[in-house]
Amino acid sequence: MSPRGGRPTAGGGLLGAADALLRLAVQLVWLNLWWTLLTLRGGVVLGLGPASVGAHAVASAWARGERDVDVRGTMCARWRAHRRPASAAGLLAAALLASLAATWWLSRSQAPIPAAITQGLVLLAALLLATTLPYLPLVIQRTADAAAPPARLSHLFATGLALGMARPVLSLALIAIWLGWPLALLAAGWPGLLPVIGVGVPVAASAWCLERALPRAAAPPHEPPSAHDPAPHPTHAPERTS
Repeated sequence: MSPRGGRPTAGGGLLGAADALLRLAVQLVWLNLWWTLLTLRGGVVLGLGPASVGAHAVASAWARGERDVDVRGTMCARWRAHRRPASAAGLLAAALLASLAATWWLSRSQAPIPAAITQGLVLLAALLLATTLPYLPLVIQRTADAAAPPARLSHLFATGLALGMARPVLSLALIAIWLGWPLALLAAGWPGLLPVIGVGVPVAASAWCLERALPRAAAPPHEPPSAHDPAPHPTHAPERTS
């Protein structure tokens, strides 16, 4: 191929990559915007969980290769469908975080040995909570999609913790994503980007990891009737009598 013939191909590849990157950036900003709006709609604490479940549903669809996803419609539908369990989970998570922070702060006034024991237990509880939280949107969404009875809040947290403990490498990656991205923006001197893509990037990255590590189970194929099963008896229409 001549050099002249290769230039349009290279240029087209660069333009295609730039277009795909720009489209991804717009999608992440749009996802972040609707996450913020739906979080505010629920009064922040009660809206954080449903908004996160809705954002995870959109990002999971992207991870499965679905590009034409209605971000607003999908997130609003998931917000309404999973509002009760997700709001309760978000409220409990916020209460646990506040309790751990208060316990850590009060332990500073204790004697050295009791303070060290208390702070060690707080760190352990915080690590377990950080292991559980990234899996909660996945657990809430798939539990509801499976048409199962509403699960208890303790069951949702226990399932998330079990998934996190069973996959330590994945859990470390998810924690690094959720903590590393905002810290990277702050370290780079771009704190103004936190309200723009502070949540969209971690949601998309964690959903991609979860879809690769925990793909949806395929529906079992319909088995043909066994040879030992009796054949259905044909039904005859009743004959008319004069």
